[in-house]
Amino acid sequence: MKTLFIDTHLWNIDIALLEDGQVIRWESVKDKKNNSELIFNTLIKVIGDDTYTEIIVVNGPGSFTGVRLGVIIAKTLAYTQKIPIKVISSLECMAVSTGQNLVAFSDNNGYYVGKFSADLKDATYSYLTDTEFAELSAVTTEEKLDLTKIWQYCQKKEALNPHLVNPIYIKKIGVEK
Repeated sequence: MKTLFIDTHLWNIDIALLEDGQVIRWESVKDKKNNSELIFNTLIKVIGDDTYTEIIVVNGPGSFTGVRLGVIIAKTLAYTQKIPIKVISSLECMAVSTGQNLVAFSDNNGYYVGKFSADLKDATYSYLTDTEFAELSAVTTEEKLDLTKIWQYCQKKEALNPHLVNPIYIKKIGVEK
């Protein structure tokens, strides 16, 4: 079984093709602000002539535009090709990849924080200011993706109807503050 993995939750694009949990191809575009211009070429480069039978998409939290970009592309591919789609949060990816239950990453304005139960089934997400984040201890901020672990973890998840896949937004926008 081949799986397409799509992650655009912040400034990076990570797209990979896995076969039975092993990475075949992985392209990572780092720290670009024009992801909408780069994602399709990256996607084509990774997929090539291969076919895939499922999609795993990171549905946030993170950049409003970045999250929407990855989610809408994944939903469109899953719907038009009639293949299963599974979601995983960016913070869940960090917890699965690092084996830690308290994880966070910064968007240069604050921190997205995920606190997970030991089995990762229960999670609490929050967005903290730098000052609030400084009060936390034992937080893992290592943004690493272990795609094999993520794939294995997602095999226990149910596939969703593409229409039911939604982004996770936890950061308030300016007008809400």
